[in-house]
Amino acid sequence: MAFGFKFWHIPEHRVYHYEPRYYDERKEKLEELYKKYGKIMPGEEIDALAKQQGLTDETGKRYIPGMHIRGSFRRTYEEKRLSQEKENTPMSIVKKLILVLTIAAIAFAAYYLSKGFILMLVS
Repeated sequence: MAFGFKFWHIPEHRVYHYEPRYYDERKEKLEELYKKYGKIMPGEEIDALAKQQGLTDETGKRYIPGMHIRGSFRRTYEEKRLSQEKENTPMSIVKKLILVLTIAAIAFAAYYLSKGFILMLVS
């Protein structure tokens, strides 16, 4: 007799079954036929015309006014910061000099502090 509970849970066998949400078999076949015969799909005439007139960007997408504005300030700042770090500008040389001097000062202080502690322990 089973009372309806188990001491150990045994998981059931699970199978991953992926089905694309918006798959249209008819549309896929139509696209293949249009590509095969070198025709333009209805609804894509504007994109084809933009590509013909050179109004597309390097990825082949149609230009939409204002699409490059979003995030441009951040990109400009990042590019400027990265170019300054790579070059040997006067500011980067000063930063490196300050870093080297700070490390030397810490090493100098550590040496004399350790020497003082040793003298204190000996006496």
